[in-house]
Amino acid sequence: MTTTVSVNMKNCYGIDALEHTFDFSNNNMPVLVYAPNGVMKTSLAKTMRQYASNKEPEDIFFPERKSEFSVVDETGEAIDRESVFVIDSVDEKYQSSRISTLLASEELKARYDEIFGSIAEKKEKLFKALKKPSGLSKDIDAAIAGAFKVRKEDVLVALARLEREVKEGAHSQFSGLKYKILFSDKVLEFLQNSDVKTLIDDYTKIYEQILDSSLYFKKGVFNHSNAETIAKNLKSNGWFDGGHSVNLKHGDERSEISTEAELIDAIEAEKQKILTDPKLAEMFQKVDSTLTTAELRSFRDYLIENPFVVAELSDIDAFKQRVWISYLVENGSEYFDLIEEYDSSKEKIKEIIGKAEKEQTRWESVISQFNDRFSVPFTVKVENKGDAVLNVSAPQITFYVEDRDNGAPRKTDRNVLDRGLSNGEKRALYILNIIFEVEARRKAGIETLVVLDDIADSFDYKNKYAIIEYLNDMRAEERFHLVILTHNYDFYRTVRGRLRIYGDNKLLCNRLNGALQLIPDSISDNPFENWKNNLETPVVLVASIPFVRNLAEYVGNEAAFQTLTSLLHVKEQTQALTVQDLLTVYQSVLAEGSFTDFSGIGGNVFDLVMTVCGQICELDDDNLTLEQKIALSVGIRLVAEQVLIDEINEPDYVATIGKHQTGKLIRRYERSGDCDEKVLRAVKRVALMTPENIHLNSFMFEPILDMSGHHLKALFADIKACAEA
Repeated sequence: MTTTVSVNMKNCYGIDALEHTFDFSNNNMPVLVYAPNGVMKTSLAKTMRQYASNKEPEDIFFPERKSEFSVVDETGEAIDRESVFVIDSVDEKYQSSRISTLLASEELKARYDEIFGSIAEKKEKLFKALKKPSGLSKDIDAAIAGAFKVRKEDVLVALARLEREVKEGAHSQFSGLKYKILFSDKVLEFLQNSDVKTLIDDYTKIYEQILDSSLYFKKGVFNHSNAETIAKNLKSNGWFDGGHSVNLKHGDERSEISTEAELIDAIEAEKQKILTDPKLAEMFQKVDSTLTTAELRSFRDYLIENPFVVAELSDIDAFKQRVWISYLVENGSEYFDLIEEYDSSKEKIKEIIGKAEKEQTRWESVISQFNDRFSVPFTVKVENKGDAVLNVSAPQITFYVEDRDNGAPRKTDRNVLDRGLSNGEKRALYILNIIFEVEARRKAGIETLVVLDDIADSFDYKNKYAIIEYLNDMRAEERFHLVILTHNYDFYRTVRGRLRIYGDNKLLCNRLNGALQLIPDSISDNPFENWKNNLETPVVLVASIPFVRNLAEYVGNEAAFQTLTSLLHVKEQTQALTVQDLLTVYQSVLAEGSFTDFSGIGGNVFDLVMTVCGQICELDDDNLTLEQKIALSVGIRLVAEQVLIDEINEPDYVATIGKHQTGKLIRRYERSGDCDEKVLRAVKRVALMTPENIHLNSFMFEPILDMSGHHLKALFADIKACAEA
């Protein structure tokens, strides 16, 4: 089994460079990656998807740059492309190509194949015979299905229904026609033209009128084609050689025909009399004049050779069927061999399909799991289970929408369903197809690197937990190696806990000098617990202030809350508060002995904040820790408010501000009419980037983690420059 997967990529969809080894050696532990928005997480998934599709990645914005990508195992061997499965956040059109493999019952399929093998052999023999008269080199079954308006898999049923007509030799006069010429796509399109339809209808009416006045022929009963067939049969059966004759009746008179030649001459003379009628010839010329393209001219030439065909074109669907029946008549031996085999096997096949309908399949397990776990307003079923189990046809998934008035669930078309579902519900349906693919790979024993790109995005909590539960099922499969990418920190933290991911397998995405890095996540499940034990570290102490302030507010310690607020907003006592004052406040909020003594730091807190921020800004690496980002945000806001207070210069107004101080100061400054544009732009950026970051609780890591360390450092430098100007 694969223990590591190493990726090396350059210039791939916005990723300048990335080298990383995903380690699955610890009990096949998944790799979980949290990537803030804009750090090209999706580009990694897209590159892997291109690889799986046997395509090369590219740099869309700079196509002249050469893209490189490799993905290898611990031996240096390239990962098989089929073994890479990328799951996007949503792809409503996705459908697993392996779904049918979950349905096959090996025992029943073997029996079915044995019975159907002989049928298939005889069907192939008939279809091969039909190629020559039809002029079609392939897809005979599709052509027959189209003519008789049935599904391709139901062609045998359609052929069996024609048995009586074939026995009677119906429509044999058409057996010499070429289906390929008469019913090409161009011809069929041409025949749909309303003007052409009118011409053909007019021609047919005149033809029928002339036929009614014929000496021998009669509309719908006996025409020249029937007569030619009879003449051929009389000859093959030695009728005239035996001394017999034929009487042709015309009105009250009869003509005795005693030789084959006389019969053929009489038929031909009557036929020409009809087809050369001036009115009919005029109508034929009108039809002929509309045939312009090369393909249609071939059709015209065919009509000139077979003018009686024109009258059949008024009902093109019926004509198609008659032509096929005529071919079957001419190939009766092959046709009846097939039908006999089919009829004798029907009961056996029916019995096997009945058993298949009752079989419990992996497919049903998937559907049951989906219906049980996911909260959606529909249930999923399969309608053609017997055929699907035997791989006779693809499984037909059907949907039943629940009736909120307690009525029976209603079968609903997929297109209608899509229009009525929320985005989250559509994504749940997408997950169903993903589960089919995963289960098919599990059954086939395909070792797979599964890359999941924000799979739970836009789901409600119940469905999000259903996905996590399924990820846990996948984790237990030793052949599946999971790389889970997300920009949702809540999902990241939940997956991390439920799938028991720890150590270097929980990663944060970071950009450094254009290159992408996946670095171990140093944030513990409860960073505040870690902070309490390390408050003697200045950056940790500063970062802890917002958290302890929240605790003071929750427990109703108003004095502590107001003091700590003075360290997050510029108040009268802000610059006077000492570290010793801060220790006293912490002692009033936190339980004795639950945190480290930080009295050794000394000095006042405001200066400590500024010193910590200065040190952070001197770091070369923009990958800042949680506590560094919080401390920097605190410093940015304090400096920004001091700048605004100095610029406004209205002490009485500032003293009246209670909540939302930063926003109120910015609005007051903006309305003063005497703004420095540089200062205004800087403080507005402060308002955008820092407020929520400072109000921390256990549910609000994401805003601060998403914030770029580079942007925070740049903002601190800009606002500091405003203060010093």
